[in-house]
Amino acid sequence: MLYLAVDLATSACEVFGEAGVAALCPHWRITQVRPVRDIVTYDLTTPGAALAIGALPALAAGNEHHGLTQQWTRAIYEDQPAATKVDGLRYRTAYNDDHALALWDCDNAITVAHDRTGQPLDLPLTHPRIHPRLLAALTPRHITVTHTDETHCPNCQRAAAP
Repeated sequence: MLYLAVDLATSACEVFGEAGVAALCPHWRITQVRPVRDIVTYDLTTPGAALAIGALPALAAGNEHHGLTQQWTRAIYEDQPAATKVDGLRYRTAYNDDHALALWDCDNAITVAHDRTGQPLDLPLTHPRIHPRLLAALTPRHITVTHTDETHCPNCQRAAAP
């Protein structure tokens, strides 16, 4: 599963919004991607789209409990209830009220974008070009930004667990 959002603020709010703290370790990154093939998404933000697959419109609004939205995402992935096979969903985010995508099995659908000099647009959130923008995005939303190393990062610890 790959989650994409329209900008840094929306991405960061989706990741850190529930906790209210962005505990950044060196492994947290922001990457700009581009499609390399057509990607078909089911747009839950279209009026009537949720009802068409048996869900309530609130599913598209991004403010349902995370466990419920995960169950619906899995069901849509497995059952493919749309008229055509889809690669993922387009929905409104819970914490920034903007659009995001949830894509399944998309390794062959996207690649990392590059800048004009050929450098990949993939940087740590602690990078000097990104960190001030992250602070500017999260501070007004009352999400505290802190720093940690990988030994104290819960995500790194989960990834390292056997």
